[in-house]
Amino acid sequence: MSSENRAPITESAPAPGRRLRPSDRRAEIIAAARTVFLSTGYDGAGLAEVAEAGNVSRGSIYRYFPNGRSDLFQAVAESLVEELHGQMRYAARMPFSAATRMEHLVAAVFAFFQQNPEAYRLLFRDVWAANDPAVAANAMAAKALLTSEIASVIADAGAEPDQLAAASAGILGFTLATVELAIGGELDLETAWLTTCRYATSQIA
Repeated sequence: MSSENRAPITESAPAPGRRLRPSDRRAEIIAAARTVFLSTGYDGAGLAEVAEAGNVSRGSIYRYFPNGRSDLFQAVAESLVEELHGQMRYAARMPFSAATRMEHLVAAVFAFFQQNPEAYRLLFRDVWAANDPAVAANAMAAKALLTSEIASVIADAGAEPDQLAAASAGILGFTLATVELAIGGELDLETAWLTTCRYATSQIA
């Protein structure tokens, strides 16, 4: 039997007739970890829960994520940020005025967390609960990525370069704060969105 027809000895064998490439196996593990982390949070999730959810062995998890839970957490966070960034990027590049694009961009953030409320906790609270420098650094990089889309809209509106960093970081911070209030039921969604839009568009020159 050729080596490519043998199931890797470091992970559980796939179902009959189903052979997964390493990239597909890794994606399945991330999907399982995402379900577990969103359901229980970082502190409540262990490799045993992820292994059960993904129907894989703990050895398989360590093969793809040598540092275990922290590596998995980063991979899940990256997948969520990638989705949010894609929606923000689409809104930021629509053929409208800067103010209208900013409103659409803010709406994209609100829509994402309305559909994935637990993602807010995972991305902006659990990263600190992890108490891991690598996870924290990853979170800061994610915020910088999201801020860059806001900065692109402000730049197109003619803002001075020295204003971009402060204004875009301020808009993202304000947006996340009102999203949290809406998710927590302290502010109704429409009021939170309108308030955020007013603040965000006021930063456009």
